[in-house]
Amino acid sequence: MSIPPERPAGPSRPEAPRAGRAVAGRRRGAGKRFLVVGDVLDGVLVQTTATSMGVHDPAAVIRHRPVGAAGNTATWLGWLGAQVDLVGRVGVDDVYRHERALGDAGVRAHIRYDARSTTGAVVSVRNAVGRTAMSDPAASGVLSADDVPADLLSRADIVHLTGSAMLGGGGADRIAALVARVGSGSARVSLDPSSAAVVRSVGPAAFLDALDGVDVLFPSEQEALALTDASTLPDAIRALTDRVPLVVVTCGQEGVLLGRRGRSPQRVPATPATVVDTLGAGDAFAAGFLRAWATDPVRVGAAAREGTRVAARALGFVGGRPPV
Repeated sequence: MSIPPERPAGPSRPEAPRAGRAVAGRRRGAGKRFLVVGDVLDGVLVQTTATSMGVHDPAAVIRHRPVGAAGNTATWLGWLGAQVDLVGRVGVDDVYRHERALGDAGVRAHIRYDARSTTGAVVSVRNAVGRTAMSDPAASGVLSADDVPADLLSRADIVHLTGSAMLGGGGADRIAALVARVGSGSARVSLDPSSAAVVRSVGPAAFLDALDGVDVLFPSEQEALALTDASTLPDAIRALTDRVPLVVVTCGQEGVLLGRRGRSPQRVPATPATVVDTLGAGDAFAAGFLRAWATDPVRVGAAAREGTRVAARALGFVGGRPPV
């Protein structure tokens, strides 16, 4: 999902609430249960002054963090006090480490392991010019519909599918199988395409065909255009709402565009933020939106405003997840 460009860090921010504990004004979605399915990855996050290859920056700041779109969204839901389960896949040696990190954030983790593959990884390098990311899908790239337990589906009110590693592995058939699996019960289904590159590799038409049964779609502006081959964002939204009833397009500092069938797009402005790290802000937006939308699916504007508020908090932390 699209996120704002970085700005220098400002004054210190108020302390975040403890994970798994809702605070005043965040009770929408109480009593609902969320299931997030997708990427759980290891991250190497680099901040550097280097602007070209071959430059040695001895003062670079390098951090190791658990990342991945599913892990990020689930932990922000936990931060908001939601009941949230997560299904992911990692290498056999990393199950306990990721289960503990997710559990500390209020998430019930259901981690599958793959003895033949390592945990997927992301290297994110950012400087004054922008961000470059490289990823290795590894175990997340083979996560499939068969990995999602029926008992979790039966308890979920909303199931969220997200992560370029998961969605990019196996093509449109895997996406369609995941959507069919999680949509087989009574839960509403949301999906974040996660990457315009994944959309192009799967094929826009095939990707759209695989969305049959999705209730809300969270593309970035680039992903919306890639999915539809439209020349303008309003045209892309109209095309997407022919397939999915509710389309929530994130546009960075321009906020959010809400698309609903038969209605003109509605813009919701971004919440002002001091940007420390943009990684995971779109995942935090999805968590805030879904938390609010869960109990009041008609008030999508209010849900989008809640999403931008949570995304603004995420921009103040390094690594895409709330502090624990």
